[in-house]
Amino acid sequence: MTTTEELRVPESAGAVLANTDAVLGLVAEQADYGDTYGRMSDELAKAFRRAGLFEMGFPARLGGLEMPLADQVSVVAKVARVDAGSAWNVGVLNATGFYAGRLRDEAYHELYPRRDMPTSGAFHPKGRAQLTDGGYLVTGRWDWGSGSYAAEHIIGGCLAYDGDEPVLDSQGKHLTLGLWLPREAVVHAHNWQTLGVRGSGSSSYSIIEPVFVPERYSFDREAPANPAADPLNKHVTLAFFGLTGVCIGVAQHVLDLAVAAVRRKPRVDGAVRRAIGQACAEVDLLVTGVTDIAKRTDEIIFTPGRVLTPAQELRLVATNTMAAETLRRVLDLCLEPYGSRYLFDDDPMQRVLRDAWSALAHAGAKRVHWDSLADKVLGDPGEPTLFSTALSGAS
Repeated sequence: MTTTEELRVPESAGAVLANTDAVLGLVAEQADYGDTYGRMSDELAKAFRRAGLFEMGFPARLGGLEMPLADQVSVVAKVARVDAGSAWNVGVLNATGFYAGRLRDEAYHELYPRRDMPTSGAFHPKGRAQLTDGGYLVTGRWDWGSGSYAAEHIIGGCLAYDGDEPVLDSQGKHLTLGLWLPREAVVHAHNWQTLGVRGSGSSSYSIIEPVFVPERYSFDREAPANPAADPLNKHVTLAFFGLTGVCIGVAQHVLDLAVAAVRRKPRVDGAVRRAIGQACAEVDLLVTGVTDIAKRTDEIIFTPGRVLTPAQELRLVATNTMAAETLRRVLDLCLEPYGSRYLFDDDPMQRVLRDAWSALAHAGAKRVHWDSLADKVLGDPGEPTLFSTALSGAS
């Protein structure tokens, strides 16, 4: 039985990275629980909390770790190489610090007397926030509530209304809010019965009768870039870049299993060697490329007063899509050399395949995201230099 007694106090990025390695044995032991029951086990959730895996995004000004995106992706990928469902919990609940950093000080200290309070958030479909004295009356049903079973706080995305009229944001669009929902009012649908990534516990949840949420427990879900914000909150899109690590880790896991299977074969022909070699190169470039883009992004957002250009911000979304595309290729390359044993429930590759295809169904894996990046680059003659000079060391 794996123990976590050796976990370090999560007071630095190094401690969290070390703790991640320390809990991987427990992740492997608890993977069956997540796959069977559709949520992370209490034992694993407690270990992740002790390890600091849900605290990586808290701002330094509030005593938080404010870990670089490159480190956050690395943590998620390490866990995903063992179990994708567990890693999905890490990627989503790690957004806790990003959310908390958007609160004003009074609300922050009310909601987060300590940082060890994982927060889940779902934004689609959007609920309704009816403007009232001091806040909003909120109703809605939200899908894809990853990590919500283990969360102490739950956020719901809502469109804001004043009477029947939409409330507009600073850009003249219908205001989309993220609101901390009263935990006791949230009703889970228990409908996360899926092909894979079952341990993510991504049940739908709802609030049927209107409940009051103070205005101070809300933030603008689509706020424009803010150069004066904490580094990880300069762009609202940064919160889930860590989920890119799921595709990385799953691709690594597929390759690990395929290599082990081929090594057991008495004879390996050239086609099999070629497929395994290409898969190794694909995974190597995936890890290196995502890490490099994360580091380039960190260099910008951790520089006071700097924000990402629109193309640099879209590059992060396109990177997640590219990670998914690489995972598709690795699956194609590895399955034939692996053999047909994955058809059986007791074969380790079967769950990894189910997890892979479930991860590829996520909105962030859709190829349509490349269109947005292309539109930005094609529409601005200055943007292509971002990519053409990448190998020279330019950010």
